[in-house]
Amino acid sequence: MKSAWQVRAGRRGERDQESLAEGLTIVGWGGVSELSRFDTREALKAELRLLYPQRSNYVIGNWAGQLWRFYREMSEGDFIVMPLKNVRQFAIGEITGPYRHRPESTPDCRHTRPVRWIRTDVDPQEFEPDLRGSLGSLLTVCRLSRHDAVRRIEEIAAGRKDPGWQHASANLNPDATRADLWEAVEAGTAPVKLTVRNLLSLWGYRRRTATSLEAVQTELAEHGISTTPALTTARMDAVVELLPIAIEPTATDREQDPPEVETLDDLPTKWMVRAILPDEPAIESITLGKPLAAAVTLMLAKNYSQLAVLDENGSYAGAVSWESIGRARLSKPEPTLQDATTQVRVIDFDDELFAQIDEIYRHGYVFVRGEDRQKLIGIVTANDLALQFGTLARPFSLLEEAELRLRRNTKRCVPEEILDKAVPKWANGNPTFGNYVRIFSDRATFELLGWPLDHDTFLDLLTKAKNIRNELMHFSGEEVPHQDLAAIEGFCATIKAVDQL
Repeated sequence: MKSAWQVRAGRRGERDQESLAEGLTIVGWGGVSELSRFDTREALKAELRLLYPQRSNYVIGNWAGQLWRFYREMSEGDFIVMPLKNVRQFAIGEITGPYRHRPESTPDCRHTRPVRWIRTDVDPQEFEPDLRGSLGSLLTVCRLSRHDAVRRIEEIAAGRKDPGWQHASANLNPDATRADLWEAVEAGTAPVKLTVRNLLSLWGYRRRTATSLEAVQTELAEHGISTTPALTTARMDAVVELLPIAIEPTATDREQDPPEVETLDDLPTKWMVRAILPDEPAIESITLGKPLAAAVTLMLAKNYSQLAVLDENGSYAGAVSWESIGRARLSKPEPTLQDATTQVRVIDFDDELFAQIDEIYRHGYVFVRGEDRQKLIGIVTANDLALQFGTLARPFSLLEEAELRLRRNTKRCVPEEILDKAVPKWANGNPTFGNYVRIFSDRATFELLGWPLDHDTFLDLLTKAKNIRNELMHFSGEEVPHQDLAAIEGFCATIKAVDQL
């Protein structure tokens, strides 16, 4: 069966042109010798430890996993998606042969697979938001498997529209309108289920903010409809069921609990652990009585770095990892699974995420309990944190850089009397984005900056940045839409360019 992979061509896209020109996908790790020398992933890991002794066991295991997938798990016919950094597009190709080492090439261009590039001009907007989110991984080699990714990438490679993904339990047609929604709920022949993302899209919204929630919930309430679970707290790709709440009661209704009606007060006021769990969290485990070899085999087969260990009653008993197995073998010639089991912290899915960061980075991972406070439903690793925060922090850092550059030039070039009229006293002379729009709406004031920019275009960029910034302040945990991130990047690049004149 075909797979799909994202393979990055270097941190700054330094290998993308060579990859396209020579029909290859190329990864770095130039210090690592030919991968075909390694019969096992453990042997590859040992080589990495020798080459990079300053790196943690977690990083070494992660790197070994990526190289092993590139060498052994990718197959002829699999799809490759490669981000093209300099043009903000993607290339899609198909693997046509086995791994090849090129000792004659520069160190970071020696590990290759041949590829037939099908498209080299794929705009990010051709991927629907959920699939585009999968392409946000910072890993050099990453399997794309969520939400029917292989079939959808094949369609995009053929120049067709991304067919999107529908959760298995969703039953409303993805092309439905709001009128279809009201009709389906009123008919009552079957529960109406769809993802939060699809529900918001019926109103033209891409993200869950205070504005979008108020608009959607108001109209749902006007039609006598609520959702379960709550629209404000369910994950974007989780399925919610639409429930009629205003139909006249029947005799049997007295025997049933009324559906919960959500309000904007339900919106989380803190970041919770569940924000970075998969849409359908799951965890692999092994029973304490099994032989250690069973754990080793399962970890190799699943490409896992650790497993949860459960007792005979299915309760959490600890964890086994490559590191704990290594320690057990140092102390005993033939250790058991119990010898290799270590204690790892277990947290709840609704715990505050930021309070867990130190623990996750210290031990590399934690397990997560579900609503019953007993059953394990997932795992959060340091890599999960890095990916999530990298995605979320970028728009804030770009806006901060643009605002600081704009503030410096505004205070240097615009007279204080103009700023005093536009900036409230509580701001201590520092304009907000809204203040900047007001200040530079006047062409004469804009010209004081001395920037060789078109006034109308600059004002449009500034207004978009202001609106996006205001939305970002309604922290909801969803990824910033690509077009919004592109607008922020464009605004920051524009300010940076003229600030250096």
